[in-house]
Amino acid sequence: MEPLQLLLGGVGGGIITGSVNYYIYRKTRAQPTGKAYHLLKGLKKVLGAPQGEHFHAKDANDNYAIANHIYANADGRIIATAFHDDPATYGDADLVRGFQYGGSLVTRVTCAEVCGPRSTEDAQTRLVEWLPGASLVVIPAGERFVRLDGIFCKFNDDTHLCFFAFRDPKQAKKNRGLVFRDGIAVQFFDYFEGLALLYK
Repeated sequence: MEPLQLLLGGVGGGIITGSVNYYIYRKTRAQPTGKAYHLLKGLKKVLGAPQGEHFHAKDANDNYAIANHIYANADGRIIATAFHDDPATYGDADLVRGFQYGGSLVTRVTCAEVCGPRSTEDAQTRLVEWLPGASLVVIPAGERFVRLDGIFCKFNDDTHLCFFAFRDPKQAKKNRGLVFRDGIAVQFFDYFEGLALLYK
């Protein structure tokens, strides 16, 4: 009987020790926090369950919903890029109108190949109409840089969010997107903010 009690005590002790270790692990493990994380979490309502800590957009409707969600909920600096379409064509459908925290926090970056002098004037006028203090930066033709269309955010708690829109040149229904936070999102934000400052 004594060996059986020892065995059960050993197993029971192992279970208790394992449970305590797991509890400590869960408590000490860094839980995701910050405004970028909460905005990303809010996309569950729009896109369903995430894949890890990022979301995949399946089509143009998803991309639209993501951009709308970001502009409606971000509270810090936003760099929005438009290297493959003319921002002057956005018109009244421009989602930047949903941003609530002041135009001085928003910069739209485009390039001369898609946004000529007349478009630049129109795009700047519209942007400032909706968000006084916002700026449009047009990178001159022929410059070499990474051309990714997206929205890059730095929240006021120093967390970051990155959204890329991958457009299909022939069929919008085949458009894709990707949203993720912090880590590499910091590098993308810094890169595009650097471009904006360089060509401002």
